[in-house]
Amino acid sequence: MGAIVSVNAQSGPLNDYLGKYIFAEGSPVAEVSLTIEDSSLVINSAMGSTSLEKKGVDSFYLATYDALVIFKRKDGKAVESISIFVQGMELIGKKEAGAVALKEDEIYSTFWDKHYD
Repeated sequence: MGAIVSVNAQSGPLNDYLGKYIFAEGSPVAEVSLTIEDSSLVINSAMGSTSLEKKGVDSFYLATYDALVIFKRKDGKAVESISIFVQGMELIGKKEAGAVALKEDEIYSTFWDKHYD
């Protein structure tokens, strides 16, 4: 039985996963974005938003769909894709270059902190 590890977003490791991922045409999911909310990694799609539970290095559990989520890195460094294993299928999404997903309140607080502190 695996343990669920709590990850603090302040430490930075979750930032590697943030961004928008595009799936192949005809996929059940066209795109997802990964954000951080309340120190948790959250996956967002047209079907809704839900937190991911960390399972290991670059692997998470998506409880809502009983799915395994694995991030793949290019040369062991930057995250380049996401694989979601659900209902006997592997859905693969490529990370958009330079894309970073932020919630609206994060944009305002980041701007405010940088310019008015």
